[in-house]
Amino acid sequence: FNIAEGIGGRGREGQIPAVMELLGIPCTGSDASTLCLALDKALTKHILVSRGINTAEGIMLKRGEPLPDVPLPCIVKPCSGGSSIGVRKVFNKADVLPAVEEAFKYEDDILIESFVNGREITCGVLGDTALPPAEVIPKGGFYDYAHKYQSGLITEICPAELPAEVTAEVQDISLRVFRALGLEVYARMDFIYDGRKFYCLEANTLPGMTPTSHLPQEAKAMGISYPELCMRIIELSLEKYNK
Repeated sequence: FNIAEGIGGRGREGQIPAVMELLGIPCTGSDASTLCLALDKALTKHILVSRGINTAEGIMLKRGEPLPDVPLPCIVKPCSGGSSIGVRKVFNKADVLPAVEEAFKYEDDILIESFVNGREITCGVLGDTALPPAEVIPKGGFYDYAHKYQSGLITEICPAELPAEVTAEVQDISLRVFRALGLEVYARMDFIYDGRKFYCLEANTLPGMTPTSHLPQEAKAMGISYPELCMRIIELSLEKYNK
């Protein structure tokens, strides 16, 4: 059961499954190559845009390249990072370079995206089914590392309080993202909803799997208990190897 997140280095989520594949050991979730692809936010953005899926406008910047003029406000982040480490929200031109330098501490490639103001919506996929979406409300206004890992800093509403047609829309987009990236078994897609349309931020190929994590809570809202969810992930994963 693969929950080996944060091993370190580019493609970290794919390292353990890659070893398992070499050893012929079945592993839950997507395969190693798909995990590495989806971890690259710039490559993910190119794929999603090519499939007509809305994302925030952005550019990739490699270490050593000149810093272009960027629209403000913006989000600066490592291209393949996780847990919002190295991510900064920038409102002033004077703060762009420090944010870029911070992101380059973690990787040689970074992503600079236009900041989209809206509601944080997350929606999981299990097999070929989209789960009820949830809304995450950070009490500090920005869903950074502290808000993700310190208790009491966020309010989670699951299912999200959205009109039925909007819920159906984000579920449909989540399935489209899942399929566009070639993901398997389960994943969680994160969005910003500005009241008119959804902007896909990323696909979490190894979403948190504690009983209180977003994906298990979304499954619970659908009537799937935590043990049932774990067993379903195992069953769907084994089906891959029996094809």
